[in-house]
Amino acid sequence: MNRRRFDILDAWRSLAIVLMLVYHFLFDLYIFGVMTPEQLFSTPLNLLQKFICCSFILLAGMSARFSRSNLRRALTVLLAGAAVEIGAAVGGQTIRFGILMFLGVSMLLYHFAGKWLQKIPGPLLAAGCGVLFPLTKWWTGRTPVSVRWLYPVGFLSPGFYSADYFPLFPWLFLFLFGAVLGGRCLERRQSRLLSARLPAAVTWLGRHSLLVYVLHQPILFGISYLIWG
Repeated sequence: MNRRRFDILDAWRSLAIVLMLVYHFLFDLYIFGVMTPEQLFSTPLNLLQKFICCSFILLAGMSARFSRSNLRRALTVLLAGAAVEIGAAVGGQTIRFGILMFLGVSMLLYHFAGKWLQKIPGPLLAAGCGVLFPLTKWWTGRTPVSVRWLYPVGFLSPGFYSADYFPLFPWLFLFLFGAVLGGRCLERRQSRLLSARLPAAVTWLGRHSLLVYVLHQPILFGISYLIWG
């Protein structure tokens, strides 16, 4: 089985990264008072933010389906997530279970449970994810708890805050839906779209997405600080 990377998926990830850079730069402008809350949290930018996050989660799930070592990927992403949360704390922001921590935990869970999940017919697993995503989102959203340590699952105590927050419920089911799509990619890897070789200019960011994610915000914030701080 040929498990090489799919250029089209790297191109999709590159697009998501470029859009993320734009969105986070706009967020820095908001922090420095250049943008108003009404501008940053407008409907178009909210939709853009959702597209970026959903793209990263779907692509991570797809990659988990044909990765040689989800355990290694999980540990790497968890370390990066911890570094981002520590860096945010140093910079005066609070991030608890941000997207990197979520992706790392999801990869770790898939490392242990993936071989059993792959025995479930793809359409059935996808349908289950389609039901459980809104159900768990509704359930956790209406069930406040008094303990503080359940936030990684999605249950929040009063006063909880995180600038970047992706709990396992409901987002794990989007990750697993991505794994189903990854299985389809393996089945159809000889198709023209999936076998197409694309220029490095449109795949490079996607192939180095974790490095870009860890480094981009300190650089963008530093540039914003020099100009508007």
